[in-house]
Amino acid sequence: MKFIQNIVEPEKLFLSWQPPVGQDRQRFIVAHLLRDDEDARLVYLRESDEFARAKTKGFEGEYPGFPGADDHDGVLAAFMRRLPPRSRNDFDDFLTAIRIQPGAAISDFALLGYAGGKLPGDDFYIIHPFDNAEPPFEFLIPVSGYRHYQGAVPYDAIELDTPARFECEPENQHDPNAVRIVLPDIADATAGYVHRGLVSQLRGWLEAGLSVEGTVERKNGTGEHRQVYLFVTVRASSG
Repeated sequence: MKFIQNIVEPEKLFLSWQPPVGQDRQRFIVAHLLRDDEDARLVYLRESDEFARAKTKGFEGEYPGFPGADDHDGVLAAFMRRLPPRSRNDFDDFLTAIRIQPGAAISDFALLGYAGGKLPGDDFYIIHPFDNAEPPFEFLIPVSGYRHYQGAVPYDAIELDTPARFECEPENQHDPNAVRIVLPDIADATAGYVHRGLVSQLRGWLEAGLSVEGTVERKNGTGEHRQVYLFVTVRASSG
């Protein structure tokens, strides 16, 4: 088991929304959470193309409890309800699951970004963009869309610590900015993609010549709900 050694405290998080199971599961960034001293502001991206496209897929145009205005102050407590409270006896187990060392110094705002805050039956997910990160740093991410590629990259063949490779895919018909994930020890085929909230930054790290290395850190689920997670390290190039 690897642990994140370098916590990146963000100034901004992305609030994403994904259509329900049974539809195209593309994830859309619909709002920003902005650090505001010890609290946070929620700012809807109502004028963005992604917000408009999300509404065509069923997004109702707001996060529950924060209707109307484009900008809402004092929202951190509401979003922290998506995570277990620090007072719980098993909170250290929660931190370990997201590869944060128990006892590590991390703000609630950063914890939201590292944990994602996904709830059962809920279509929202919080993304840490690492747009202010300086290497070295580490994070845990899901292999987005893996359920579509299980035929080429069998779940049972994936072992922990299997190395991953990141490849820019400018010929991708759906998104020329896409970065695909390959597990070369298993198959020279797409295992999934880097999710939309992080893809621009990861492309930038690759183009800047930084060392971006991933290994399989966790896998869980069954059938169509199988998920594979990568532990990613970003460091200055040794060359």
